[in-house]
Amino acid sequence: MDCAPMTLLATADLPGTGGTFRSQGDDVQCEEVPCSAPGGDGKHWWVQVAKQDLSTQQCRQAIARAVAVPVELVACAGNRDRRGRCLQWFSIPQEAVEHPQGLRNAGFQSKVKVRQVIAAVKAIDVVGVERLRWRARIRGIGGNDGYRKATAILDALRRTGLPNYIHPSAFGEDGGLARWGHLLLAGKRLPEAVVRSGTSPGRCLWAAQAEIFNRYVTARLAEGLLGRALPGDRVQTARGEEWLVEDVAHAQKRLDSWESLVLGPLFGEGMKPAAGVAAEREAALLAALALDPRAVARLHGDRRPIRVQPTKTLCDIEGKDLVICCDLPVDAYIGVLMQEVVKETAVAEVSKPRRLTVRKTERPSEDDD
Repeated sequence: MDCAPMTLLATADLPGTGGTFRSQGDDVQCEEVPCSAPGGDGKHWWVQVAKQDLSTQQCRQAIARAVAVPVELVACAGNRDRRGRCLQWFSIPQEAVEHPQGLRNAGFQSKVKVRQVIAAVKAIDVVGVERLRWRARIRGIGGNDGYRKATAILDALRRTGLPNYIHPSAFGEDGGLARWGHLLLAGKRLPEAVVRSGTSPGRCLWAAQAEIFNRYVTARLAEGLLGRALPGDRVQTARGEEWLVEDVAHAQKRLDSWESLVLGPLFGEGMKPAAGVAAEREAALLAALALDPRAVARLHGDRRPIRVQPTKTLCDIEGKDLVICCDLPVDAYIGVLMQEVVKETAVAEVSKPRRLTVRKTERPSEDDD
């Protein structure tokens, strides 16, 4: 099973900038953009922190210690990268905090700095953050040529969309995790050396599931169908409503205006089915991989947009470097966008692959440790 990283780019016809993109330190920064600004006479404190080289869970613990409450009371909207610099929101019930000023003193080895403490009506949760605002530095190409190339690529991606690949970092070194996941799906056992290494079967299964999704995206991109509606496609609106495409012309208008997105398959139990031509394509993909639908049913299924739109894109020259700014949905990878811009085969990803804990057939939870 060949599980090499994706190589098909949406902007393959445009030259890349080259240069060096690193995923550590201040070269990559992100900021959570809430769906609505916190405020009002609510019953929760929202705490915005700047963190670097620290996981989301460690940050939760630091906030809990600052006001002497159980860490379970500190809510967040998901795990964010621990290597780059991130502005992230947390919340805590007001009734649990005796002295709110203590929230401003939360810290962890100087890796956490509290920016704001604001009263809010409700707690932060996974649907409370609309997008992530990214700032990424490409070193060594700060001239006009790099600026022109990056601007052309970002303009094209804003018009036609960025393939919403799951970054190959999720597949392990040289795609090893995905290959082992395919072994498990084929009913075989993991190699003894893999078992001894402590690699969990769940992590391997998630890698295989993600790699199959990327194959689906690649196939649609190769056929010019990334932004096209097919009969039976499952589509999601900006409000989260889902529907099956029956009137292709009507659906295409909504895709063209970015009112809706086509959802691709993360095969497994619970994945809502497609229909018609779209369902046939999904079945053909499993058949081409010699996967029995009953085998993938052991996974926790879901659907994921096959393309996303970078918004608020901006390029800026800073000395010898080029800085890229944009907004992306929370489940998109900045490393995938930077691969389009830099046009190099090995672009370090800012987010590590999900760490998985096996619980029968369910996809384990995400962790950014």
